[in-house]
Amino acid sequence: MTTIYSISDIHGFYDSMLDTLSLVDLNSNKDNKLIFLGDYIDRGKDSCRVLYYIKELEEKYPNQVIVLLGNHEEMFIDWFTLNDKLNWFSQEVNFLTVKSFFSRDEFMDIIKNTKNNGESYSEVSYYMIKEIRKRHSKLQDWLVNKEKQDPFYETDNQIYVHAGIFEKDQFLWKYATQPDEFTWKYPAETGAFYKDIIAGHVSTVNVSNDSKYLGKVFWDGYSHFYIDGETERSGIVPLLKYDTFTGAYSSYTKRMDGSWVEYQITKRRV
Repeated sequence: MTTIYSISDIHGFYDSMLDTLSLVDLNSNKDNKLIFLGDYIDRGKDSCRVLYYIKELEEKYPNQVIVLLGNHEEMFIDWFTLNDKLNWFSQEVNFLTVKSFFSRDEFMDIIKNTKNNGESYSEVSYYMIKEIRKRHSKLQDWLVNKEKQDPFYETDNQIYVHAGIFEKDQFLWKYATQPDEFTWKYPAETGAFYKDIIAGHVSTVNVSNDSKYLGKVFWDGYSHFYIDGETERSGIVPLLKYDTFTGAYSSYTKRMDGSWVEYQITKRRV
């Protein structure tokens, strides 16, 4: 039995990510796969640690771990490669993501130096980029190289993607989908498609219009599975599990005592 696991929208919540990954088995079967669907940074305080962990996991299991980019990584890359120097940085709430790349003392020294020198907002942004580059050049290079790969992962039965695809043209979706749709598509689409589509980006509460899906996977009853559980609110990174032999999907609910319970999601392969 081969299993495909997928998670998305970790958003800097390192401990929640590790808790969910404890459910993933990549060792008992070398064909098992783990697909990360993007949005690893912003909102939580440990974005840098999350990125390093995913990078190292991919290096440890190069044929089993697939890492896609989300729109938050794209904005971050645009910022530190100076393609869009101010847009992402100007939206950084309390500098949580930037802070995660420095120790507390390092960050305070940077702030102190820029204030003493009376640097402009643009100059502060550029200085932050330069200091991150000094410390994390390999991590940045790894992220940038991800832009060269496909923004989706396709199997015989599924399309894994951060946000979505253009579904109207069915079998021509690879050519009909605009580049930004893969990571920015909104609103979330539901209904039947010839393959199952597994995506994050839009919270399961938003897609389902039902608060009971906070921290859980939402299946629309047809071909769409959404797995952004709003970790900032729920404290949970949902995990979707797919059994390639039976075609069954399942996920996990977390009990009050911290243990996980697996449950089946009703889905019959067509």
